[in-house]
Amino acid sequence: MTFHSILFERSKDNPGNETHMAPACFIDLNLDQVVNAITKDSPEYDLKPFFYSPLSDVDTIQYRHEIMQDLENAILLKHIKSFAQKMSEVRRNLALIDKLTFHYHKDGWLLETVDVYCDAAISLAHDLARVDLKSRGFLAFR
Repeated sequence: MTFHSILFERSKDNPGNETHMAPACFIDLNLDQVVNAITKDSPEYDLKPFFYSPLSDVDTIQYRHEIMQDLENAILLKHIKSFAQKMSEVRRNLALIDKLTFHYHKDGWLLETVDVYCDAAISLAHDLARVDLKSRGFLAFR
């Protein structure tokens, strides 16, 4: 099984037409408030377009449902959140590096950032190996 994306099982499933504007019906149905509540703690991920873009393929919807069912496992969710926190640290470090001027200072922070990134990737791989996964998405990702 080849991994393409946690959101789409195959590259052809991704229509590539994510929109950054909420559909007009979202306001009428108060879905804009739901999406805002879901995404407010993670603005750096720019998740809103994924909620705004409709899925028309039943298999793609089932693929995502399977992933969400796996995420009901508290242990898996803890591992994913830990990975996300480490990646957030990587992004903060990269932003800091851009602001630094002294060459050796930048290099030191880059090495620290690489260490955090490698630790995040290795820890996630190790953690996923120990969790009972059922979804096509997480099985292929692992």
